[in-house]
Amino acid sequence: MLIATHCEDEQIIRHNAELYRIRFGENVPVRYHPSIRSEEACFKSTRLAIDLARKHDTRLHILHLSTARELNLLDPSPASEDKRITAEACVHHLWFSQDDYDRLGTKIKWNPAIKTAYDRQALVNGLTNNLIDVVATDHAPHTLAEKENPYFTCPSGGPLVQHSLQMMIELSQRGLFPLTTVSEKMAHAPARLFGINRRGFIRKGYYADLVLVNLNKPHLVTVDTLLYKCSWSPLEGVRFGSSVVHTFVNGNLVYDGKNVTDTYRGMPLRFNR
Repeated sequence: MLIATHCEDEQIIRHNAELYRIRFGENVPVRYHPSIRSEEACFKSTRLAIDLARKHDTRLHILHLSTARELNLLDPSPASEDKRITAEACVHHLWFSQDDYDRLGTKIKWNPAIKTAYDRQALVNGLTNNLIDVVATDHAPHTLAEKENPYFTCPSGGPLVQHSLQMMIELSQRGLFPLTTVSEKMAHAPARLFGINRRGFIRKGYYADLVLVNLNKPHLVTVDTLLYKCSWSPLEGVRFGSSVVHTFVNGNLVYDGKNVTDTYRGMPLRFNR
């Protein structure tokens, strides 16, 4: 049985939150989010989960890594069905850093918190040395009204699934990792690690879940180009060097570059067990 864990130590977080509440009251500036949900809170919890998994020979998958320090606990072997402890990073931890809090505020309040530029670079490096096996979105489309609440009542999370592929391609085009890393971490490795039946690869007999991307057609993220019902994105104003041209689900065209169709739906995943 696979156990997937979001690793943050709640006792440390509650202690830190109380310190900042004493200092600022209920209106804690969001720039202190990575001090409240701190590196130590992440590291302590991740270390405990890994220690327990090794002690009991448990198949463990760690979600949402956000610190360089956590990477020191991981195995750099390639993702395979035999790898017992695997890890995931989210696109926002690969894209943003704590320097963006003053500009974007609670729009980039996630748990675990976005941390330093050093942590971000370490996570990017973790993709190429196989310390990180999977890249995900942790998509959470809260309304903009909810995200504009004060620190303690503002929900964590944000909408990212629409642009996650373009974010990864953009990082690749900046020279941080090859394009093959994008398909490996976002499609191949998840299918392999979780035993997802006939998904994650372009192969005969597999479901045709495909995204066609024009690598030479820029795309500006604006409110008008968003497909989210929540109608906002922390990426508004970002110009990607690539554009999604078509999206197919189970071989059916569901996005033509402008519009999404409701004619075709996905189906429940099946697993090889």
